Amino acid sequence: MEVRDVRLEDSPLGDGRARLRASVRYESGSIPSEEYWFDVPRTQAGELSITGNLWLACLLPLAAQIGEPLRVPLGVDRPLLENANRLMCIWRAWYPELAVVSVEADPIECAPPVRPRRAAAFFSGGVDSFFTVLRRRDVAPPSERAPIDDLLTVWGFDVPLERADAFGRLRARHELVASELGKGFIDVATNLRSTRWNTAHWSHLAHGAGLAGVALSLEGRFHTVYIAGGGGYRGLHPWGSHSVTDPLFSSWRTAITYDAVAYLRTEKIERIADSATALGALRVCYESWTDENCGVCNKCQRTMLALEICGALQRCRTFPSTTIDLRRIAQMDCSHFADFRELQDIRGLAVAKGRADIVDALDRSLWRGQRNRRIRLGLAAIRSQLRTLRDRLHGRRRLPGS
Repeated sequence: MEVRDVRLEDSPLGDGRARLRASVRYESGSIPSEEYWFDVPRTQAGELSITGNLWLACLLPLAAQIGEPLRVPLGVDRPLLENANRLMCIWRAWYPELAVVSVEADPIECAPPVRPRRAAAFFSGGVDSFFTVLRRRDVAPPSERAPIDDLLTVWGFDVPLERADAFGRLRARHELVASELGKGFIDVATNLRSTRWNTAHWSHLAHGAGLAGVALSLEGRFHTVYIAGGGGYRGLHPWGSHSVTDPLFSSWRTAITYDAVAYLRTEKIERIADSATALGALRVCYESWTDENCGVCNKCQRTMLALEICGALQRCRTFPSTTIDLRRIAQMDCSHFADFRELQDIRGLAVAKGRADIVDALDRSLWRGQRNRRIRLGLAAIRSQLRTLRDRLHGRRRLPGS
């Protein structure tokens, strides 16, 4: 695959915006080429990248997915060019079906004499991103101490491009959050998830690269961009955005930093429960594909439950209800290991806060989750044994003279 015809032009999304676009040509598949683009407010047009860094970062997971060499006709910073191979080796160790392909670009050997002056954080309005914005930087590790100047919200990732109404509401809400916290606000629109790029699995592989591509599109503005970490060190496992892989997308100008990986989700919720700004704009739902929380998916229910334990749910205006149905909590599906572990954390918070009623409901849910997981694992073992037996019988039938 090859990046071609990179250019800056007026955006068709409306007045006051600029579009950085390129054509990507593929060597295989039914689609010979596609247009990829990033839109920013016109005031940021002069800060858009003129290097190939963003194109290498965002396209690398697709190249590994489809097994095609990646050619970028612009200069790419030497550290990022070298890290591309490291990234693909890590991905292949996690997912053996991926390829390690060649990357062709002219290396940029040294950093520019002047670094950008601002730092930004990606901001979705969720628990992780609110914690990244609200946490104290003076007690953070050295790589995480740069004060945040701007919030970055992306249109085209979790809110699809065709939902302009939903993103308009989300943008207005995030602009208000930025104003209340004394930060700048920039929204970037991109069609990455409307192209072949989306065949690279978003959750397991590609979303860290997509965020890095957005960050590097504005490497003329930012010396540091924070990606909010999730799960804590205990939860580290192969994933699309990761403390091991995200920093490898850094360029000479812009450091990509995976933030606050040391904190559990319950610890983050305890912090944002004290923020009226966060409680007025919190959005955690991955089911609705809009700017709203559905209030019924597992993630909404777990967040609402933790807020209730912290005494903050009544003050949170972004869920359809401000009450918890403990019968529903007792029936919550936590047979997946990650759900089970998070409910255990919430149970610990409930014990610490003296909420025996919630502890009782969670105990029932956790018991059911353990039982269902044992059943599922048992059935999987039986299916595996049956497949092995079938293969052996099939092999015997094919023996000569049998």
